[in-house]
Amino acid sequence: MKQIRLSEYGIFPGDDCAEKINALLSENPEDCEFIFEPGNYIISSVIRRPLALSNTNAIPARNLGILMENMKNIRLTGCKTRLLCAGRMQPLTLLCCENTVVSGFLVDWEKPMAAEGIVTGFSDTSVDLYIDPHAFPHRILDGEILFDIGNGEEARPADGVIQYDACTRTIRRTTGDRFGIGALQKELGGYVYRFDAFNVDTARGNIVVLRHNRREHAGIFAEKCRNVTFENIEMQSCGGLGCLCQFCDTLTFRNVNFLPNRNAGRTVVNGRDDGMHITCCSGTVTVENCSFLGLMDDPINVHGCCVPVIEWTDGKTVRCRYGHNQSFGFNFWAEKGDEIAFIDRNSLQKIGTGIAESFFAEDEQTFVLTFKSAPAENVRFADPASVAIDNLSHTAAFICRNNRFGSCRARGVLISTPKPVKIQNNYFESSGSAILVAGDANGWFESGACHDVEISGNVFTDSCLSSMFQFCEGIISICPVVPMPSADKPFHSNIRIHGNIFDTPGVPVLYGFSCDGLSFTENRIYRSPRDEGWHPRKDPIRLEYCKNVKIDKNVWTGPFKEEKVSCDGATVDFV
Repeated sequence: MKQIRLSEYGIFPGDDCAEKINALLSENPEDCEFIFEPGNYIISSVIRRPLALSNTNAIPARNLGILMENMKNIRLTGCKTRLLCAGRMQPLTLLCCENTVVSGFLVDWEKPMAAEGIVTGFSDTSVDLYIDPHAFPHRILDGEILFDIGNGEEARPADGVIQYDACTRTIRRTTGDRFGIGALQKELGGYVYRFDAFNVDTARGNIVVLRHNRREHAGIFAEKCRNVTFENIEMQSCGGLGCLCQFCDTLTFRNVNFLPNRNAGRTVVNGRDDGMHITCCSGTVTVENCSFLGLMDDPINVHGCCVPVIEWTDGKTVRCRYGHNQSFGFNFWAEKGDEIAFIDRNSLQKIGTGIAESFFAEDEQTFVLTFKSAPAENVRFADPASVAIDNLSHTAAFICRNNRFGSCRARGVLISTPKPVKIQNNYFESSGSAILVAGDANGWFESGACHDVEISGNVFTDSCLSSMFQFCEGIISICPVVPMPSADKPFHSNIRIHGNIFDTPGVPVLYGFSCDGLSFTENRIYRSPRDEGWHPRKDPIRLEYCKNVKIDKNVWTGPFKEEKVSCDGATVDFV
């Protein structure tokens, strides 16, 4: 493998160097290692490219910094090298690359893409925040606060704030998605501002993360890549999803950390949305030895993409329209030879399969899919409005081990994939459910019935499930969206939860909905003294529309209710 030191090509820290780096990459597309020096490399947006990013706002084109396209056997090697960005842009993009390793980088913005305010005072209807003008540059214009994000761009406050306790640096209990800040009332001097507020539950010194900007770019984006490894990377700021990978085959994230840049005066905030978002990938996705804190959405989400059917145009061809506006325009949703499942949107049951022959995008919202042979009559003659399709070839096995899930907004790990899943030896402080086993074909359209999930050796602290977010019915929440559930035909199957430690502050440990073959064994469950009993569900374990459930050899320590398990439409083999 040829080694290319950027300094030998006149590319040094301190330079605005994206254009030079891109030229060097395009001239050496195979069997090369590109070596960066320590220091700050200024990465500007030099390329405009129309790209459809999963779970991201649709815009005509994305602003790209470093672009790796159609490259093979490549290493991008930093030495604690910071890629320093400005404005709305995507620092690193990989398109159709193979056997690639990216390691040794910090990704940051000098003017970050989210901000913090420190509570200095409050009333029932207002809150006073000090916003450090150096860490989070801003100005007041026409009665509105505008944050400087660099490159001559400013960002208005967006929906959603999250509040952290000053001492614990975990999200303040029961305030997630409730405590809210509205319009600016007035300036109080010394960079202290009074805002309208609702559901005020706070304390002086608490840290309020102010999400601004728009979700338009990822920090790292990979599409249609194979065998890609990201290691020894620290994401310190981002204007959207942190690492977004879609339609890729085999991904490894090792020692990839989402942490605040404390040296720049930031206490908790880094990314404004998810950490790692994995959409319609295949092979195995491995996440190990990673750490997350201060994200404004889920650290990890692994899922597919269900698409509703519009009509059959002939016996082998179906027209479909993407169900969610953040999943328009995928170029690789299906390819010849892919196995496609037909899903009943009411029961979420698979009613048939077919092999794709061709895929044609009519526009960014609709596509036409032709099958190798005509699907069964029960599929073709079903009401199209009740059917969605899912690409089973674009589903990945998932290994998640030895990670630290610090306090972030919403859940910790979301999984919706039929391939084997192992979530092992992790530490969770997730403010919502630590693990959500999801899936739906009607709302988020994040598909994937799980058939082989092992959750073992994890520690779930009493910071878990401290607030109610969507689908957060237990510290482990098996909560697919099934409009017409049936205990005879559960959606998920074969989920084993064993050998874990739970320290629960009076919130549910496990919620199981629509699952066949659920086991909860040899776990240790402690009743935390931080019991507030705020959650609407009071039973430690709640089961609905499940069958073949096994609950055995668990150790319960503390004042739990005598009846630890409640059931509705569920069959429990042994408790």
